[in-house]
Amino acid sequence: MEVSARAADLVVRHAYLITMDDAGTLIEDGAVAIDGRRIVGVGPDAEVAGAFRGRRVIDAEGAPVHPGLIEGHLHASYQLHRSAIADDMPTDTMFDTIDRAFYDTVTDDEERIATVLSSLEMIRNGTTCFLEAGTVLTPEAAAEAAELIGIRAVLGDARIVDQAWSTNAHGVAEVQPSAGIIRRSPRTTEEALERVGGSAARSSDPTDLVTGHISLHGMGTASERLLVEAKRRADAAHTVLNFHQSYSPEDTERDRRRWGMDPLIRLHELGVLGSNVTLGHANYLTDAEAELVASTGTTLVWAPAASMMWGHGATSISRHAELWRRGVNIALGSDSGNWSNDFDLFRQANLALLVAREAHRDRTILMAEDVLRMATRGGARAVGKDGLLGSLEVGKLADVVIHTPGRPELHPPTNMVRNLMYASRSKSVHTVIVNGRVILDAGQFPHLDERALLTEADAASSSLLKRMGFEMRANRVGVRGRPGTPA
Repeated sequence: MEVSARAADLVVRHAYLITMDDAGTLIEDGAVAIDGRRIVGVGPDAEVAGAFRGRRVIDAEGAPVHPGLIEGHLHASYQLHRSAIADDMPTDTMFDTIDRAFYDTVTDDEERIATVLSSLEMIRNGTTCFLEAGTVLTPEAAAEAAELIGIRAVLGDARIVDQAWSTNAHGVAEVQPSAGIIRRSPRTTEEALERVGGSAARSSDPTDLVTGHISLHGMGTASERLLVEAKRRADAAHTVLNFHQSYSPEDTERDRRRWGMDPLIRLHELGVLGSNVTLGHANYLTDAEAELVASTGTTLVWAPAASMMWGHGATSISRHAELWRRGVNIALGSDSGNWSNDFDLFRQANLALLVAREAHRDRTILMAEDVLRMATRGGARAVGKDGLLGSLEVGKLADVVIHTPGRPELHPPTNMVRNLMYASRSKSVHTVIVNGRVILDAGQFPHLDERALLTEADAASSSLLKRMGFEMRANRVGVRGRPGTPA
């Protein structure tokens, strides 16, 4: 007896399916059926088309279709001063002036439109979910922006740091002075403890579009008491604990002086490492620290451009590719508007692939498939949604990217994964589905006036920069009153 086809909201047909399942299944003429927020069918086109009758059908025309990319480390609110920092500004000057001025000046509405701008860019580049690095002062503003665009967001707490100096029994400072006194950030350990974990309670349903995790700023700005309590709360909430760690030689060495040992060794002694911990950057690891990452199941988020932009040299010595080969979970991150200057995980994946081969002098250290897996399955675990995202499988949430065959970079179709990673990258992104909803439809946002949002972002940027004390002349930016700045 012939079985009638089941109704589905959407069927994507004639796709080159890159499923990213455990077996790495590729289907040259495949299809994906979506009903509601979930994937209900994946397989050869004839099989899926026979089983599901789509209320809407999208013909991919043989182009690659893969799970949405997942951003593991992103500062969503920095976009309004993207590219405003001069290329010759030293790192310490940036942190002591620009960074502090930004946090003392930015408003909730500016954080909202900055996150809108970030989200538009991510969707256009094939990213469907991002983990915010815990630096949005008002997470509700970021949540509003994510919901407007339709991107999946995992939000952190509002810049949780210990801003007051404290010392341990041996008189060693537990908090670095570079943390600064930032308006609206916690002033004491007690206030930080009151706030930490607030975003984790945002949603009790992990399938919701906007959820939360537990975040600290990191980079030497948390006391041991705060670190331990944050990990305890992440365990209790069954969510991710995320913070910056060992980004530059300077902050890594400060941590080593603070504890008298390698930073990750002390974190392990405190019980802070683990399978639900995601460390942003982790560029400078000793052999002993690399062993701890591998043995504890801790995730590292690799943001190669964020090191390269500031000339830290991390890409020549980082352990990410080596640890990936050892089975450590590695995700990819774009960082922020002045640390990579674009939110394009295809770019990060391509950089990671190439710098690893160069640094190790080994063409086989990473393959195109490896970095695509970092950007999908690796990212899903980094944000605490490994069972929900990262692959095209029945039952998973329907976050799907469809490319166009109309880009010369995808031809000839000898190997579509390599074509994506080496040639077309995000240039061929055509249609993006998040939570079963078509967010980007053939290059257009059907539910938004994108041009009006971009105009709003430009106006907000101009206002913010002026209030921060920037002068803009001849398309260059300087800080008023600072000798030698190009104002």
